Amino acid sequence: MRISRLRQFLAALVASTCALGAQASINITLQFDGSLSPAEQAYFTTAETYWESVLTGYQPGISVASIVIDARKVANDGPDGVLASAGPVGATFQGGFWLTTSGVMHFDTADIGSMIAGGSFSTVIQHEMAHVLGFGTLWNVASGPQLYTNGSGQFTGANAVAAFRTEFNQPGASFVPVELGGGVGTADAHWNENSGTSPVGLVDGQGRDMQFELMTGWINTPAFVSQTTLASFVDIGYSITAVPEPAALLLFVAGLPLLRRAASRRAAH
Repeated sequence: MRISRLRQFLAALVASTCALGAQASINITLQFDGSLSPAEQAYFTTAETYWESVLTGYQPGISVASIVIDARKVANDGPDGVLASAGPVGATFQGGFWLTTSGVMHFDTADIGSMIAGGSFSTVIQHEMAHVLGFGTLWNVASGPQLYTNGSGQFTGANAVAAFRTEFNQPGASFVPVELGGGVGTADAHWNENSGTSPVGLVDGQGRDMQFELMTGWINTPAFVSQTTLASFVDIGYSITAVPEPAALLLFVAGLPLLRRAASRRAAH
């Protein structure tokens, strides 16, 4: 009888813990202006679901009701140039952090069809949404944590650095290397990838080189989301959940705020 009651109690505890975790998740609200078709909008929902699943909420004392993201197609520079741009446009200062409350994601009309055909559209959106949430865009805002100095190539967030040391076998690292090549929109906002031309030489426990990480500055396949990337969100005010099994995180390409295609290595501007 006692064992049965203990099992019931543990089951109830697990259920309540899961419920609390679900309630604590960030809330992304997508707004469409009519330029994206319902089929195209579904790709944005996939990326939204991903980030809502791995970012469980915020650090203590922080409360953000929702993050409203305006997503639309725009005519930009024609095929194979700049695929997309994204970033926060509204933020709140809480607990010593700047947290995104609203943002924009713009995708070049000339490139969406080829991204969908190539299976990359959802992943490009996933990358851009990370920038809206603060990756590379809220690293050094005045009065917030100063995690990166432009031109230094060194992201110093304690959580990301700790994850980087373990994940990529860099026990003595004091920073995560940041890209300095690629020009405006690529430099100072992504993990370093040697300008996309060769393996970085930083390999995780599964044999994956940093060249294939989602938040670098060039497309390489198959892409993956690293523990280092997820930990970097803790450094800018979020909390994170356990990372899903690696197979669930394998991505087909990496997208950029000012994106480069690996095939052509064309710089984005």
